[in-house]
Amino acid sequence: MRLMRFLGIDDSFSSDRCVIVGVVTEGSSYVEGVMVDTLTVDGLEVTEKIIAIVQRSRFRNQIRCIFLSGITFGGFNLADIREISSRLSIPVVAVMRRPPDLASIMNALRNLDRFDERVEIVRRAGEVREADGVYVQFAGCSYEDALRFLKAATLKGNVPECMRIAHMIASAIIHGENRGRA
Repeated sequence: MRLMRFLGIDDSFSSDRCVIVGVVTEGSSYVEGVMVDTLTVDGLEVTEKIIAIVQRSRFRNQIRCIFLSGITFGGFNLADIREISSRLSIPVVAVMRRPPDLASIMNALRNLDRFDERVEIVRRAGEVREADGVYVQFAGCSYEDALRFLKAATLKGNVPECMRIAHMIASAIIHGENRGRA
C-alpha cells in the first residue's frame, strides 16, 4: 500500500541570509526528496518561492498536503497559505508549537514596508486552532482533514516529520549544524 506524500517547509536565517528547505516524505518517515531556495530577510516573496519550488518538483502531482512552519519565514516574510493552496490545488497546513502573539506581530509589521499587504496575509491565514498539542491554520481543506494529514505525517511527537527534517536541514545550512527544537 502506497502512503500519502507530504511536503514540509521550514526556514533558517541569520541577519542577512535566509534559506527555505522543503522535504518530501512518504507517510511519516521515508524521505523522498529535498528542495532548497533562498529568501530575503523580511522580504515578501516566500509565497511565490514556495509555489515555484513545488511547481518544479518531480513530486508536485503526488503531494497530498504542504506543511509550513507557521506563516512567517526569514523574519516577517509572510506566506499566504490561501494563495499557495489555491494556485497549487494542494491543501496547506501551517503548524506552530504555540499560538502566535498577533498583537506583537502586528506591532512588528508596522516597522516594515507594505504594511497593509502584510496584515492582509495574516488575516487571510484564518483562525489559529489547537490540534493535538500544536496550533494550526489551514487552507484548501477542512479542520478534520488537517488533523488527518497531521496524524499521517507525524512519526514521533506532534510535528510532521517532513517539517522536522526541513527544519534540521535549513538550520544546518545557515549555522553549520541544526539548532533549536527539531
